[in-house]
Amino acid sequence: MERVVGVNVINELIGGSMENGSVMSILYDAYSLGWVLGFEVFRALLDEGFFGVIHNYSLPVPRLVSRASFVGLNIPELAKKDSLRIVDIFGSRYGIPPADSYVIKVDNPSEDTLTPKIEKVYRDVIYPVSGGRGIIKLIYTLDGAVIMFGERPTLRLLNSEVAFLARESVSRRISTILLLNTDVVSERLVAWVSSISDTMVAFRSSIREDTLVERMLILKTPSPSFEPTTYEFRLSTRNGKVHLLHFERLN
Repeated sequence: MERVVGVNVINELIGGSMENGSVMSILYDAYSLGWVLGFEVFRALLDEGFFGVIHNYSLPVPRLVSRASFVGLNIPELAKKDSLRIVDIFGSRYGIPPADSYVIKVDNPSEDTLTPKIEKVYRDVIYPVSGGRGIIKLIYTLDGAVIMFGERPTLRLLNSEVAFLARESVSRRISTILLLNTDVVSERLVAWVSSISDTMVAFRSSIREDTLVERMLILKTPSPSFEPTTYEFRLSTRNGKVHLLHFERLN
């Protein structure tokens, strides 16, 4: 599937690439398609030569693969090229067998054991296959982790994620993209996500004349010259094959 994407917006978000050890958070509401941007940034970094890891908390893997293909990300093909793996917490939690060899199971995940088990997955599987490439992690989704483990345990998992990035970024290049549906979680969790994020984007959706229209606010980036920016964001299709991401700067 072809893609047309607002390249300038992605460049503004990642400045050519993400800083080592950094966290980018993309927040959206119930009707929003803001999660699309997360996959697009993930794809842009894979195109730069990063190795991708999707931490799946939200869907059976075949549905996650379908969701990614919506924006032109072909997970099976990338996995065949050893460019991507999925750490399947959702399937592991609910007894769904791995859909393919690129899907990594985490035995009996719980809020108390998940962090050390995932760190072992990185040591035993991710680091050997990724080699010297930078690693970009996509958390799909943080609200899925809240549904699975509860909000307080998820806050602890977030702290563990920040500590993991700090330790690992000393010896290798590694960063994280968090996706979060804010309608599912409390303002307390949103505030904490904001506090740990180096780059933060928020989407707000509305329906006008039967068309979904969204405002995208870039709330912060690591750039010293950064100023908050608002865009109007639209997603459309052409000939049923091309997904178009339209960005119009409003300020």
